[in-house]
Amino acid sequence: MIKHMLMLLCALPLCCGAQTLFLSWTSADSLHAERQAPRFTAVRDTVLTAWRGERVPAAALLYAPTATEPLALHVRSARGLKAEARYVGYVMTDSFNTCGQHPHNLQPWRVPDVIELPCALPLEAGQARPVWCTLQVDSQAKPGAHRLTLEVKGQQSGRTLARLALTVQVKERTLPAAAQWQFHTDFWQQPYAVSRYHGVPRWSEAHFRLLRPYLELLAASGQKVASAILFYEPWGDQSHDKFDPMVQTVRRSNGTWAYNYDVFDRWIMLLDSCGINRQINCFSMVPWDMKFRYFDEATCAYRELSTTTSSEEYKELWTSFLRDFAQHLRQRGWYERTCIAMDERGLSHMLNAYSVAQAAVPGMKMALAGTYHSELVDKLHDYCIGYGEHFSDDELRARRAAGRVSTTYTCCSTPSPNLFSNSRPDEAAYLPLYCVANGFDGYLHWSWMNWNDDPLHDTRFRLFAPGDTYLIYPGPRSSVRYERYIEGVQMAEKFRRLRADYEAAGRQADVARLDAALAAFKDGVVHAAAPAAPRLNALRRLLNE
Repeated sequence: MIKHMLMLLCALPLCCGAQTLFLSWTSADSLHAERQAPRFTAVRDTVLTAWRGERVPAAALLYAPTATEPLALHVRSARGLKAEARYVGYVMTDSFNTCGQHPHNLQPWRVPDVIELPCALPLEAGQARPVWCTLQVDSQAKPGAHRLTLEVKGQQSGRTLARLALTVQVKERTLPAAAQWQFHTDFWQQPYAVSRYHGVPRWSEAHFRLLRPYLELLAASGQKVASAILFYEPWGDQSHDKFDPMVQTVRRSNGTWAYNYDVFDRWIMLLDSCGINRQINCFSMVPWDMKFRYFDEATCAYRELSTTTSSEEYKELWTSFLRDFAQHLRQRGWYERTCIAMDERGLSHMLNAYSVAQAAVPGMKMALAGTYHSELVDKLHDYCIGYGEHFSDDELRARRAAGRVSTTYTCCSTPSPNLFSNSRPDEAAYLPLYCVANGFDGYLHWSWMNWNDDPLHDTRFRLFAPGDTYLIYPGPRSSVRYERYIEGVQMAEKFRRLRADYEAAGRQADVARLDAALAAFKDGVVHAAAPAAPRLNALRRLLNE
């Protein structure tokens, strides 16, 4: 049974020619059952408000009492407004919302999440299909009312079978392009899944060509951080793909080390060309199983060094690598934006790794996504702590003054709010506002495209909550969750800009209103009795005045 259903009121079908279709604007916060007739009053004309440069979502619902021919979606938009409409596909999910082995006895249901590629789809009798409209307002759009029309046409008949009208009220304020957003989004990339799904060799020309549209989609969220893999499999066996290193490490016959950076360089250059060019996080000095794989020239075979962060062989391995790596980064002009990154490692391991790195390359930047430790606050350039943990005000001020990055993350240990396929859609928009309300620079999620074996149909995964391992789908296809997250980031950017303008103009009453609306996000509590949507709507009204 579908969760979070819109309240049911009364049915109002729309009749067009020989076919009867129901088409209505609806709330982007609502999830509609695939096989249940809508019973709310149809909304055929609605108004949205947006800044110039803003990406605005609009949701609609299509329902067919009888079977239809293939139905195509068309949007007629005004000058200054680029719009597209796509069907939303259903994927399997369940109620699992924590870490650990995924139970096999949970009742699954289908949830609308995957935003399909452009297509014409027939509807079976009694079938509902959500429609997602993405409206991109031009940065030079004329302020005022911009009209558009969503049409459903029979692909065979060519007839317009249903139609909706929408007005976008464009404000004079301008939201800059995503490349200029200050909010620090950090979705870790998994290029390996792309090669597996599309059946091409890793790091082949075909692989790099396929990766580009995925990374361009990622850049639309304001992402600026590259994820790079230094040694084989930093996270152990928790994925459908083995994370091969992007740097080849070779132990020569004479005992010295050599490194090949060809894959790493091509990966970073590809990300740079897509606008993901502010930071490079390289994993990991402290992998989960503490094994480091290298090619042994003497035996012509791969070997593994199993060690600890306190051993001499660990120090020798990483001193040699970091010195060579730092030299390579400087030659490429990448040194200042590179961090040696770790994930959920303990304090003693982090302190040992920090000591080794700083002895090898003084000033080398380091990063951690993990538990808060006061001992690391003044050491890590990029420190991302778990949802619900906090830096002190003094720590945040000191880190910001030093140019450091302070963020928070959710993972399978955070039931709500989160980005699971069983999460409410408004939770994705809530998360960036929570970050701003608590003084964080941004938000991290560990997995953006770490697909299972059947990602377009079933989001469940053997070790995590459904949808936790990927936010977008093969194609690339966006998702309702991802589009709502972008909405939240844009609201965070609008808040920052509007508040600064009010401060500069001495409009303290307006500053206070904004601060009060943002304060509603600070506690981080989201559940059925305290949904995110009312808080989002209240802040949105203030931002769009």
